[in-house]
Amino acid sequence: LKMMRKDGITRLVVFDIPEQERKKRDAIRAELVAARFTQLQKSVWIGEYPLPQDFIALIDELGLERNIHILSVLAQGTLKKKLKQGGDNK
Repeated sequence: LKMMRKDGITRLVVFDIPEQERKKRDAIRAELVAARFTQLQKSVWIGEYPLPQDFIALIDELGLERNIHILSVLAQGTLKKKLKQGGDNK
């Protein structure tokens, strides 16, 4: 894995990989650790580095495109805190 530099974008990786595909799930977790992501919950990881192209290729190689979601976080904090700051509460 090529080590990436922080780019100011926080990312969440969320996945749901069935128990019968545990080896694939373990491979994804190992790659996330290598990419300096930390676990928030069982299948929710957060990081401040771009995900290496090798990670994206692994998702394709393992056929997990429908099981993994990668999100960019624009603002952090609790919903209650954001609403107090005048966030959109629609």
